[in-house]
Amino acid sequence: MNNNPWFAVVNPASANGQTRRIWPKIYKSLLDQGINLGFAYTTGPGDATTLTRQALQNYAQILSVGGDGTLNEVVNGFFADQKLINPEASLAVLSHGTGGDFQRTLNQKRGLPSLLEVLQREKIIPIDCGLVQYEDASGQLYTRYFLNAADVGLGGVAVSQINQRSKFLGGKLSFLLGGILTILTYENKNMKCVIDGKVVVNGPTNSIWIGNGRFVGGGMMIAPHAELDDGLFNIIVLGDLPIFKVLRHLPKIYQGHHLEVPGVTVYRGKEISIISNPSAYLELDGEHLGFTPAHFSLIPQGIRLWT
Repeated sequence: MNNNPWFAVVNPASANGQTRRIWPKIYKSLLDQGINLGFAYTTGPGDATTLTRQALQNYAQILSVGGDGTLNEVVNGFFADQKLINPEASLAVLSHGTGGDFQRTLNQKRGLPSLLEVLQREKIIPIDCGLVQYEDASGQLYTRYFLNAADVGLGGVAVSQINQRSKFLGGKLSFLLGGILTILTYENKNMKCVIDGKVVVNGPTNSIWIGNGRFVGGGMMIAPHAELDDGLFNIIVLGDLPIFKVLRHLPKIYQGHHLEVPGVTVYRGKEISIISNPSAYLELDGEHLGFTPAHFSLIPQGIRLWT
């Protein structure tokens, strides 16, 4: 195991606050393994991005400790002015949140033993990264990086509602129940989607998913053929599906069999633009950030990941 120093960005509120309780034991175990490690706790939204940017002034190895939302903020901390702060910097993940969907794509178990195995292997691969431009409720323009997946439509509304409640039931049940409640009241929207210059959607649509990773919502395999390093997004379009059809086929998403359902279409591409009427919710790595119009760009080999 290399002796280069690490910096851990730790979200103590992740996993419904359990991370605050167990992190001191994990930290001691990592030190006992001879890992040179500094760390800092986040205290609120955006902190993980700020802490990562500060750490990259002195560290080249960053450890994200928390859920998918924490990881998203850490990834955004690798960039400033739409450029990597340190192109040689690398990222490792200790998943300890509610969803853990990015870890599923990596086929990496949660917990300290799996992390230690990753660090001992010292296998670092460059993976693709997504960049999205979107609007907030007031129409102000923002940009955000992501590693896993984004959704415009139903998933954005579901995540917005789920994150306002406790996730004490765990990732899968919290997202499943929240999704069902959202489906019952959700109305499809008129969307136009352009992929690499070609219009592929122009009409009533339930959702459009942009997958770099495969899983969302605590284990739903929304993009079963997505690869983190193939230079392309997988775009899954749920067309003008009625409520009863979405509910009937919902279990298929966990095995990736929803792609066989009529009205579900898969595309691949690097640049995606989506507009909708009325404006649609945007969800990114398990967090509701804003609304359409949204433009997605793929950054090939944008992050160096320990795996």
